Amino acid sequence: REPLAVVLVMAALALWVASTGLLVSALVKKEDQVVLFAMIGMFVFSALGGSWFSLEMVGGTFSTIGHLMPSAWAIDGFQNIIVRGLGLESVLLPVAIVLAYAAAFFGISIWRFKFE
Repeated sequence: REPLAVVLVMAALALWVASTGLLVSALVKKEDQVVLFAMIGMFVFSALGGSWFSLEMVGGTFSTIGHLMPSAWAIDGFQNIIVRGLGLESVLLPVAIVLAYAAAFFGISIWRFKFE
């Protein structure tokens, strides 16, 4: 329906995932810790962000907490296009929020990265 909107959400999500990977690599001290950090992050972002079940179903406090996760905003963007049939303007806020998380994670990564 809205290919440009889908591309915007996908690009923002890809940038956030890449910045999350950079953040993990900047925080770990050993290679063994990468898997641990990645798994914990994956479970937290996916469970609280609404990847396992719709945040609309649970509502209330859990939905509010879930929307602290960038994954929830990406899902909202996709749902606006695919489920609700909305247009490009409906993804601008979710995309902006996901990009803000990506920029924050990237900034923290640069700050914490140890150049050798």
